[in-house]
Amino acid sequence: MTDELAPWHDFNVALVTAAAGLLGLLFVALSIHVRALSLRRNAELRSIARSIFLGYVVSLAIGFLALLPQSLRALGVELLVLVVVSILPFAAAAREGLRAHGVGYDRRVTMLQFVAGFGVFAVTIAASIGVLVGEASALYVIAGVAVIGLLWGVFNTWELIFRVQSVDAG
Repeated sequence: MTDELAPWHDFNVALVTAAAGLLGLLFVALSIHVRALSLRRNAELRSIARSIFLGYVVSLAIGFLALLPQSLRALGVELLVLVVVSILPFAAAAREGLRAHGVGYDRRVTMLQFVAGFGVFAVTIAASIGVLVGEASALYVIAGVAVIGLLWGVFNTWELIFRVQSVDAG
């Protein structure tokens, strides 16, 4: 492990642990409401669930990749590939979620969730390029993105649970 990555070891262990725990809790929450989520009319809810899942998986992957003994350049390449590949399922979820109708709540929240997600991807791409060129301070941005991804995922999970509950009740 390079001298730049060594101080990040404990943070990345904590990141992987938190992301894995939140991912497991998301599975529990989604499995409780699987009937409501599987209905065709709730495509928007499914797309939000997909984006939350993806956010947790990306944070988990960032932590795992940063724990590997490697150079900053190699980590930068891996992060860039991870983010670029992750944009595809996120864009598909956003397209499906923003085209869905009939759920019966304020769609501005859904729009905010996806627009903010694309903003986070843009920042992460820039920080990944920073790591790729050997800028160790870009690790702070990557760490911030990972933590914000987890916190944003918790917020979106909370929103999703109450949205699904209102759909189940209705």
